[in-house]
Amino acid sequence: MSTSSPVSTTQEANRRDGDTKSKPVAIRTFDIAISSSKNVTIRITEPALLADNLPLETWASSSILAAELHKHPITFPTSHLIDFSSPPPPSPSPVSPNIIPILELGAGTGLVGLTASLLHHHPTILTDLPPIVPGLVANIALNNPLFPRSHPPILAGVLDWTCPTTLSLPSPSPLDLPASSTKAHVILAADTLYSADHPLLLTDTVTKWLSRDKDARFVMATALRVAYLEELRELWERLEGAGLACLDEGKGMAREEDFDDERLVEWSFWAWKQESGETGV
Repeated sequence: MSTSSPVSTTQEANRRDGDTKSKPVAIRTFDIAISSSKNVTIRITEPALLADNLPLETWASSSILAAELHKHPITFPTSHLIDFSSPPPPSPSPVSPNIIPILELGAGTGLVGLTASLLHHHPTILTDLPPIVPGLVANIALNNPLFPRSHPPILAGVLDWTCPTTLSLPSPSPLDLPASSTKAHVILAADTLYSADHPLLLTDTVTKWLSRDKDARFVMATALRVAYLEELRELWERLEGAGLACLDEGKGMAREEDFDDERLVEWSFWAWKQESGETGV
């Protein structure tokens, strides 16, 4: 199955830098389908930061995956969902953990997680390393006009794959969520494969956080960069070895005028293998 890239445009706005001066910052807009008949325009700022020596920007994988999400319905549970209107209660047991409806790993600028929140209308957490989180907070705020007052919360937090046992939310009040008693129903990851360490780290993080519900999903997209094709093969092998199975996969090509990096992207949807050998579809 092939996915086309949504249209994006770029504009400039002024951002306060500390308390001394204002500097222009790029704002990219992405026209994203959230149904067969409705598109939304998501605005994304891209701060001048480096993550693992790569510039922090919205890569083709995020654009392609955001456009693909509405084609794959997901059934959400009706109990133990965290809504963050108040601190989550203690989990009754590891068998019945508190559930984060939507969790994005390595969110970067947050395009995929924001799209998923608009699409599914469930609480969403966008996570990355500490230097990236303020940019996620800014992009959540930038897109507030898209969300009605009744929309479930969208938060940004820290989840370090090298120590993935705790998710830390710095605001509205500091809160640490342990993987031992908190799980995610949907985990998203776009363009999170650009190091030899990432297949192991990403698999470990996903398996620690993904709910064991038969309807739980891990959804990822990766640019098919020649330099990291072996890592992508390794990631698939590790996910399958951990008990996950691919339900659907496809490719999409981002528009040349929007991206100067690798534009061919592979996306895939995963679920836990069931005891019968079938996936939970």
